[in-house]
Order: sequence, then structure tokens, then C-alpha cells
Amino acid sequence: MKILCLFVRHGTEKYPEALTVLDQWYERHGLRGQRTLWIIDNALDPMRRPEASPTGERLLPGDNRAWEFSAWDTALAHMMAGTDRYDIIHFVTSAFNTLYTGYLNHFSREMLDYTLARNVCLGHIDSHRQPMQLEEFLSASWVRTCFFFLPQSAIRRGTPWAAYSDPGRFFTSPQSREFRVDAPLSPAYQTHITAWLEGQEIGWHRWHSPVAVGGAENIRFQHKTLAILNEHRLSITLRQAGIKLADFCWLFPLRHTPWPAVMDPPEEHEQLVIRRRILGFQE
Repeated sequence: MKILCLFVRHGTEKYPEALTVLDQWYERHGLRGQRTLWIIDNALDPMRRPEASPTGERLLPGDNRAWEFSAWDTALAHMMAGTDRYDIIHFVTSAFNTLYTGYLNHFSREMLDYTLARNVCLGHIDSHRQPMQLEEFLSASWVRTCFFFLPQSAIRRGTPWAAYSDPGRFFTSPQSREFRVDAPLSPAYQTHITAWLEGQEIGWHRWHSPVAVGGAENIRFQHKTLAILNEHRLSITLRQAGIKLADFCWLFPLRHTPWPAVMDPPEEHEQLVIRRRILGFQE
């Protein structure tokens, strides 16, 4: 199985150990030899040409308009223009080893065979208690985009990945955290995002980098909001394309079952019920 790992970072100051931890994860699962690594760095000059390092990975400048999502758009355009073909694309950001990371322990290499055979998106599913409205869609769950897998055959149906890159579509002014009255998300979703980004505990977790009020922090608030919405919108797009989400923890107990005998992923809320049962309600 050929795996293309698209690792997005913004320089190496933040999360400096992320790539080392990722390499160790690949080694533990015996997948290092099957991986091709592309590092997409959003801190590089976008006019810089891609280059190969002495250790074999490829370094590409990213497009930071919509953080990792526009960076992945750039990398996928390079991939589609090339002649190499892969079975699985692994999407990773340098923040993958933060917040809840228990999903990293619920993986085995056999699960990639299921991902490929059933044409699903394999990752950690996050969820709201109630569906939230984004544009015309009601959706309660999404795959966490710091660490997930897709068959290459599913990629074209999932693009573009940066659905939102203009804060002006959502906010009243360039340095405001006040949502426009015609912003395409419900007031309940606006309230939820604000609470999360300001550091309130939601679902037994707090965000690792709460946003203060004013100036540059308001700009960061806007961009992080777009990242949250792009993450949720991507899962909506995948579902629209007929690509189901499969949770690591739901699939993990079935890893030794022959894949033809394993069902398609059930509805996401059903997977989460099973996951809570497996984990004893602790995530």
C-alpha cells in the first residue's frame, strides 16, 4: 500500500516535535517504508519552488489563506499534476498531538485496508450535542482534520477543501469578532464557537490556545473560526459525495475481522455511542 502523507505546518517554532512524533508513529505501525512525506509549510514564500530534502521528503510552500485547508488544496493540485499514484492520502497538521490524542492508540495498519476497500474517511469523529446549522446544512459531527485518511480515489469528489477563506463573509469588520446578521451559520453555532475560542470548557475539553479580546487577537479569532467552519464543512462535503466517516475507535475492535465481513460505517452518532461504551465515557 502506498501512502502519501501531507503534513502541514507553519514554520517549526510551534509544535517543534510534531514531525518527530509523527515519524515515530509510522515506525510503530510498520508503515514508514510505505509512506511518501510531503511537508507543506505555510510560513514559506508561496513563490518558492518545491524541493526534495536529502532524507527524501518533499518540501512545498503552502497557501495560508485558510490555514491547513488551503495548504492541502495546494498540495493536492501538485499531486494531481504529477504521475505518481497512491492508495491512501494521510492528512496531518503539526497540532495533531494536542488536545485529546487517545485516538492515536486506536489504530492498526489493517484499518487502512478497510478505508481503501470501503472508500471511507478514517479519523476521529467529533460531535456537538445537537446539530448546528452551517449554510443550508444541519450537521452534528465531523472528522477532526489534524489526522485523518482518505483513499486517493475519493479526493477529487472532496475538493475544494478551503470552503471559506474570506472573514468578511462572517464578520462585520476586519478586526471584529461580531458576526454579521447574514453570516451563513446559526446564532447557536456562533455562540458555541465564541465560547470555545475564549477558553470555556465544552465537552470536558478546553481549547489549548484561548483567544483574548482586541486587536490582533480578534483577527486570530476570525481565522480560527474559519478553520472550525472549514473542518465541519469538509465532512459535510464528504457525506454529500457519498463518503462515510469511520471513527478510529469504532473500527479498532474489528481490526482482525476479514474486511468483507465488516459492515459499512453506521451513522456517526451510532459510532460515538459505541466509542463511549468502549472508552467508559472517558475521552
